[in-house]
Amino acid sequence: MIIFKNKHFTGVLWILVIAFFGVAYLTIESSYFNTKEINLASTRCYEIGGEVILEIHNNLTSEYSIECKK
Repeated sequence: MIIFKNKHFTGVLWILVIAFFGVAYLTIESSYFNTKEINLASTRCYEIGGEVILEIHNNLTSEYSIECKK
């Protein structure tokens, strides 16, 4: 195809692909560490006989609060 022979188009395409994978990686990484943090806090709460109260404020930004009530 003639459009892929254009240097500028190919360069912009590569930048977009790299940006996409970068954003995907950061999103997955953030989700992974939030899950690990929630699991650790929940486990410690249950160990002391508490009840976990988890409130997710925003799924897009992964904003949440966790509370342990005895």
